[in-house]
Parts: sequence; structure tokens; C-alpha cells
Amino acid sequence: MWRRGAWYVGLAVLAVAAMPFAVPAVAAVYAVVWVYTWTHDPRARGNALAVLPVDPRRVLRCARALWGGVLDGLGGPTAALVWAYVTGAVGRAARARDTAVRDIAYGPRASHRLDLFVPLLEGAGSAGAAGAIVIVFPGYRWTHTRRARMYRPMAQTLCGAGLFVVLPRVGSTPRSALEDLHVAVAWVAGNAANFGGDPRRVHLMGCGAGAHVCAMYGLAPAVRAWYGAARAAGGGGGSAARLLGDGDADDELRLGMRGLRAARGVAGLVLVSGVYDLVAQRRYEAARCIEHMTAAARAFGGSAARELAWSPALVVRALRRRSAALPASLFAPSVLLIHGRLDSTCAASAWRAWP
Repeated sequence: MWRRGAWYVGLAVLAVAAMPFAVPAVAAVYAVVWVYTWTHDPRARGNALAVLPVDPRRVLRCARALWGGVLDGLGGPTAALVWAYVTGAVGRAARARDTAVRDIAYGPRASHRLDLFVPLLEGAGSAGAAGAIVIVFPGYRWTHTRRARMYRPMAQTLCGAGLFVVLPRVGSTPRSALEDLHVAVAWVAGNAANFGGDPRRVHLMGCGAGAHVCAMYGLAPAVRAWYGAARAAGGGGGSAARLLGDGDADDELRLGMRGLRAARGVAGLVLVSGVYDLVAQRRYEAARCIEHMTAAARAFGGSAARELAWSPALVVRALRRRSAALPASLFAPSVLLIHGRLDSTCAASAWRAWP
């Protein structure tokens, strides 16, 4: 009996001794979570006090999610891209290797500009030796696509391996980015012969949100073909075609694909750290108490229909379930998925969902 009492007394003494350290630590955690919520939760613009979390369990989950995001940023591709850009900006060797032709217009808008990296290898671009082309999506978030220059070192590295690399500037919303990517693909296919590339070997590469947008573009020919066949079978009543089984989601998917007329198929997709099931991703974010502060929340507005329509893995499954007759030529022949097993920003079920 006395041993148990001594144990409790020891715990009490330890708790009292740790109090001077515990109180500032808890206050610091609350401060970090509150500041992040205030700056990233759009609901805070109306009434910040109403959205600041108070429940210790919610604060702890949010803090763990933020810390995981920091570790993901340090250990993921973002840190490597930033480091390569900084060292390349101050290093003479990187500037000497620069083989880019910059600010080429690829579409009718003033923002439609791209950088073309041409490999300086013997035989590259000569007759019978047209090279493969990689179009790199410039952004890891749907709303952060204006930093194409950050991807120039990676593009130059790929170019050094003998690839023609195209780095376009695209819009900062999922739909505008997808439409601009479509225009860029059409320009590359139409001008590949002029710079020595092979229009039959055009690949798309993206990281994060870029991987998601590239995956959606890879499905465009099949999705448009399915809706076209459903419209013809229904006597022109295209609005009744339900690929996803949800009216609002199908309307959103059709709207997103509307600007992709005559979308060209690509030879392959290289998808790095992407999210392919937004429904699963949003559930994961809600479990971590950050569902109103993420890039997915800002890009898709918390709409269940938009999340379903913009989930390429779910679209692929719907196509396979409802259209066994679609030819394989409508899909990318090869898809390479790259993802870190310790990634805490993306739900495992969201990136492993690709069929």
C-alpha cells in the first residue's frame, strides 16, 4: 500500500516540477495552431474567434498535421527543387548548361508562354532520331502554378539525359490549369518536328497537384469519348448520361472537360506525390482537423460533387465499370506512380487508389 502511495506522490512531484515547462509548451502549440488557422482558414475572415480551435484534442491533431507537413516539405521534392533553384541561380556552371529557349508563345493568351529545353547531344533532333518530349507541370499546389522558374533546374537535368523538356505557364485553378495544359500539349504535338522532338512520344510529368492535373488530362480522351457515345445512344440527351452516378458530379466533370476538345493522347504519365482520390483525401484531412485549411479545400471549395468529379482514380473505375468497349488507345499506354511511403500530407488511400 505504501508503495502505491509513494508512486502517486512521485508522479505529483514530477507534474509540479514539469509545470514551468509544460505551460509554455502548451501555449506555444496553441499559438502556432491559432496563427495558422487565422491565416489559412477562409472562414476566419468573417469571424476569426469562431473558427479558432479550443478543444485540446483538435489542437493536438492539427499541430501534428502541421509538423508532418513541415517534415514532408523538408524531405520531399519541394526542398530539393528550392535548393536546386538557389544553387543554380548563384552558380556559373548551371548557367553555362542552360539550353532553354524561353518565353515561347503556345496559345492565344498573353500568359500562354513556355520554356523549351533542347538537349545538346550528338544526333539529337537529326533525321530518324527524334527525341522523346516531357511536359513538366509547374506547380505542387493547384493555386501555386506561377513559379515555373523553380522547375528549371529539374527540366535542365532531364534535358541533359537527352529529353526535350517543355515547361509551360498555366492557370492557377484546376480547370484553367487543365485547359492551359491541353493547349500546351497541342502546341508541342504540332511543333515537335520543328525542334527535333517526336510527337508520338509526348509525356506529362507533375508533382503534387501537378500529378493530379496530369492524371486528369490523361483521362480526357476516354471521358469525352464516353460522354459522346452516351449522348449518341440517348438520342442527344447528353445531360442524362451519368458516368459517376451523381448528377452534380457528372455536370462538374463535363464542365471541366469542355475546354479539352480534340484532346490528344499522350505516351505516358509520370506522377510524383499526387492525390488521385479527393474523396478519401478530404476524409483524411477532416480526421486531422485541417479540412478547411488545405490546398484541396481552397481549390475545390469543399464541394462533394467537385471532389468526386476531380478524382481521376474514381473516374477510371467508373469508365471501366460502365464502358468495356472503350479502346485502349484512349488511355496513356504507361503510367509511373512515385510516392514516398512516409508522406503524411497525402492519405495512403488517396494515392494508392489508382487502379
